Amino acid sequence: MLFDRLSPLVATKNRERLVLITIAAVVFIIQLLALRPVVGIGEPYWIARELAAGHGFIYAYPPFDRTFLPTCFIPPFYVWFHAAIILLGGGLIVSQIAGLIFFHIANYFFYRFFRRITSPGIALAGFLALAFYIPLWILSQTPDPDGLNLLLIALTILYLDDAMQQPRRNIWIGLGILFGIQILVRPDILMGIIFFGIWLVIFSGNKRKQKITGYAISIMIALLMVLPWTIRNYLEFDSFVLVSANSGFNFYMGNNSQATGEFKQSYIPTIESMAMDSANAAYFRQHTSPVDRDAHLYQVGKQWISDHPAEALKLWIKKFYFHWWQREEAGGGIAATEWMVTGYEIVSLFLLIFGFYGLFSLKSKSRKALLITLFLYSTAISVIFFSQSRHRAIKVDPYLVTLSIIGVDAGMKKLRINNSKLK
Repeated sequence: MLFDRLSPLVATKNRERLVLITIAAVVFIIQLLALRPVVGIGEPYWIARELAAGHGFIYAYPPFDRTFLPTCFIPPFYVWFHAAIILLGGGLIVSQIAGLIFFHIANYFFYRFFRRITSPGIALAGFLALAFYIPLWILSQTPDPDGLNLLLIALTILYLDDAMQQPRRNIWIGLGILFGIQILVRPDILMGIIFFGIWLVIFSGNKRKQKITGYAISIMIALLMVLPWTIRNYLEFDSFVLVSANSGFNFYMGNNSQATGEFKQSYIPTIESMAMDSANAAYFRQHTSPVDRDAHLYQVGKQWISDHPAEALKLWIKKFYFHWWQREEAGGGIAATEWMVTGYEIVSLFLLIFGFYGLFSLKSKSRKALLITLFLYSTAISVIFFSQSRHRAIKVDPYLVTLSIIGVDAGMKKLRINNSKLK
């Protein structure tokens, strides 16, 4: 078939290495020439500036306060990353370039995964297509840890596949380190650990006990890596906070009378929303601890769901739709013109149709289930909290790109077989 003609390009290790490096280098140069200015700057960079200036890990708890105080609102890893760049004399452009480098390294590991489950030609076509996948260019060059997150997801799926196929001690150690770094980058991986654990138990077969033990070791390693920051949080706030105290805030932003399914809230106030805002403001005046504030917002969001189950269900369905199809906005920090949004909608439709056809064409049940588990995990994050571009773009799109090529190839082969039967 068409994609099999690419296989000779990666027939040997030296040739494969040369082709992959050439593609990545050409795309990287194009990315540098087309580097877009930063539209929105998130907490990691602002806290890093305070940290680099010697003021400590401080921030004003959004959106109800403007007083800079010690914070545990976000995890520390990418703050340290930005602070190191600032201390070395770099700025936002250096951070953007670093994100693009993470993107290309991640693409290589996506390629390594698909080399295991499809032909070399299709894997190479997927590497080439993902290298030119502009939505991930845009995400990776923001000051948020999207590029790094992309790389960590790619490595995690590889290690999970290794753990299923050839469970060894070094695999469990590596997986634990990956989990630990991800918790310190974005703690939503804690939900992923639960999803992946269920996948591992279901598909472990005769080695279930061995794999469960290995997975438990990975989790212990991850928690040990996080422990110093957990201790810091306890000493600072006299409360147990594993990494960050923002899940309540995010939960509230996705579940209240003015929630829209995205981070933004409705501009039309209601009697209920004004009463809720007033109560939140009163609570925040009496409680300056970010831990107490976060716990309060979680309870407010939880109470709203309990009081409005029908509205909450409609909102969850809306967030599911936003996650898998399109949102009203491209997302904070992303400068997207109308033609780019329209183009993404067209590409997204292609990826969904052919990507899922390719997914269900895979022969390996455990690998098929692994990718479905990843997709369920990304969906759950969007539905429980609120939809963001990165939830799907980072955890779903990189796999759908190559899966869609697998789907096109499988469809062409099926048509060819049917045509030969008709003749």
